[in-house]
Amino acid sequence: MQCIMLLCIALGLPVSPGLRLAPKVEPAPVLTFSVESGQSVMARGYDNTLLCTLEIPDGYHVYWKHPGASGAPTEIEVSTPAGYETGPMRWPRPETFDEPEGTTYGYAGRVTFIVPFRNTVPSPEPGEFVVSARWLACKKACFMGSATATIRVAMFDHVYPEPTEAMQAAATRMPVPIADRPSTRVTLAADRLVISGPTDPAGPPGFIPGDVPGVLLGEPTLRGDEARFELVIPFELEPGNSLGHEPRIEGLLVFGMKPRDPSYDITMPIHPAADAVTD
Repeated sequence: MQCIMLLCIALGLPVSPGLRLAPKVEPAPVLTFSVESGQSVMARGYDNTLLCTLEIPDGYHVYWKHPGASGAPTEIEVSTPAGYETGPMRWPRPETFDEPEGTTYGYAGRVTFIVPFRNTVPSPEPGEFVVSARWLACKKACFMGSATATIRVAMFDHVYPEPTEAMQAAATRMPVPIADRPSTRVTLAADRLVISGPTDPAGPPGFIPGDVPGVLLGEPTLRGDEARFELVIPFELEPGNSLGHEPRIEGLLVFGMKPRDPSYDITMPIHPAADAVTD
């Protein structure tokens, strides 16, 4: 069709309004996936970590555990040999993207997920961890992708697992529990979550919502001054859409716009019969 249109233009012939150039086919992006230890030495009896890193081509992004209006969560799965177990993966603070479907949350450029692990027997044999990643990478079009990486693990006694520089850098982007933020109060009422506390030099506060079946979050309202803020997030319960999940509010209180600006994890169960408060 493109050749026909160009030929018509070259010959000065009229072009039908319904005749359009065929869209250019976007090649699938190539993402690089790697795994390394978060400690200089892996120590028995401690929580050690794996750093799982995705290098994302310019213009593309992958998604947070709660993608938002569209997308699919990035998945990291670890297969461990006997004598080891992993804990819940830690997700970095996501960025915000405006897409045709609405606001989404995810990562561009380079992102590192942290997976803690430890030995479950006193002296486990050295072994190989197999780490699999799956993602949806989007720009104008979206592409599913996957990769697998391996890392050999050997544990030592009488050592402390000092974090590597890469681990320290990855940790700066991880949300911390809201309870660790001084003078900050989280109050749950019948139809709203209220977060109040001192402001932050990084910038104004915001809320990145989690997606919990049966809980519909509304647009936050911000009040306050230069010293203190109050962020109100309305919600509605939809028990028929809960899929068996207990109702709760999940999300991040964030300050500023940069990936390493402060962020705080909030998980608040909803008890319809009573209000709740977290300081």
